[in-house]
Amino acid sequence: MSSITLVDVAASHGVHEIFSGVTLTVGDGARVGVVGPNGAGKTTMLRLLAGLEEPERGRVRRSPPDLSVGYLPQELDARPGETLRAYLERRTGASETELASTAAQLGLDPERPLDASSGGQAARARLAALLLARHEVYCLDEPTNDLDFDGLARLERFVQGVHGSVVIVSHDREFLDRTVDRIVELEEGRQRVREWTGGWSDYEAARDRTRASHYRRYADSQERRGDLEALIRQRQGQARAGAKLGKKSGGADRRATRALSTKVRQAERMLERTDTVEKPFEPWELKLELEPASRTGDVVVRLERAVVERGEFRLGRVDLDLARGDRLAVTGRNGSGKSTLLGALTGELPLSSGTRYVGKRVVFGELEQARARFAVDEPLVKAFGGSQEQARTLLAKFGLGADDVLRPARTLSPGERTRAQLALLAARGVNCLVLDEPTNHLDLPAIEELEAALTGYTGTVVLVTHDRRLLERFGATREVAL
Repeated sequence: MSSITLVDVAASHGVHEIFSGVTLTVGDGARVGVVGPNGAGKTTMLRLLAGLEEPERGRVRRSPPDLSVGYLPQELDARPGETLRAYLERRTGASETELASTAAQLGLDPERPLDASSGGQAARARLAALLLARHEVYCLDEPTNDLDFDGLARLERFVQGVHGSVVIVSHDREFLDRTVDRIVELEEGRQRVREWTGGWSDYEAARDRTRASHYRRYADSQERRGDLEALIRQRQGQARAGAKLGKKSGGADRRATRALSTKVRQAERMLERTDTVEKPFEPWELKLELEPASRTGDVVVRLERAVVERGEFRLGRVDLDLARGDRLAVTGRNGSGKSTLLGALTGELPLSSGTRYVGKRVVFGELEQARARFAVDEPLVKAFGGSQEQARTLLAKFGLGADDVLRPARTLSPGERTRAQLALLAARGVNCLVLDEPTNHLDLPAIEELEAALTGYTGTVVLVTHDRRLLERFGATREVAL
């Protein structure tokens, strides 16, 4: 029987301790989902389990000591110019026959350099590495990012059927419901973990019940303590008044004064014996408000017989009218051209042929798949644009503080880059949102806030997403399937 156990483990990011005193066992055949806000230490926990990092305190026990643990990183870890074949050989050691068969099943060219891949193709390369791997424990960091629905189904079958244990960091609620039977929650602000039985929906319901009960007990405790403190103040006042009266009467009311003092001490002892319920932790929450700019005309953007070429890939001919207030969902397999279509709509990609018309007063707000705007060496506050004071204020609302805004933008985590781009969208009045995999790298509370913001948004929205819950709640009025 194989297992990995974290024993009283602590870890930090720089001087900031992210968790401590954590004890967790991943037993043989376990299916564990790890959830928590960005920055809570989910990736660090996976890397500790995989043996890629050492804890600052505590220890990691593996049984047997030579247990084979595989780690799938959040982003493709290909080397510059590395082909799919070379990447899979390095990551998996698979035979040529296995490699060729898996690449063919996923529609991938083994000789294609991975740094020329789209987000979806890179996701399939990560999936190929996983399908070809042979380990006793698999640690998967956001494995659903950028996968199409076919890729998600393959990944789900792999997790459900593989021998050994699987630990998954994921923001995909449907995926967690289908693949895990235990949730480990990293609690922000408490530097600890809590374990829950079941998948995402079971966890969400149990967590909400627990939080509601905690708030009720805290409120009852505060009310009880408030009543006792008021009683003590009342009796102390009565005792002081009695003492003054006793002095005037020459001590005739001394017995009554002693009785009042006794009652004060009784109330104080009652207060001491009253259980103090810890105040529920209220974490920072993303508050996303998307306000449309001035009203557009009836036609937002129109493509007529449009063709776009990106290297060897060709999309088109495309005829598409996007009207004011449309909520367009763009679906299709990885590599079918979803991101290319979005680039054609916004003008980020030139047309090889055909025409593109943009309506009056249209202001695009884009969240592109690669989050490339912040893949630069200059400080985040400079890459953000605008005045430094405004940038700092807005980024702080999205959980990026004084230290973060001075870091080179390239060093931000994927989740931080996504929040920075959402901050940029909120700063601009846009009336046509173009969102390419907006949930990638976001934590679950932020995804739920994004869903709420999109529900109340009255402008035009074009959405590409692999998140089945988000797609369901988006309320698409139209769909383009590529």
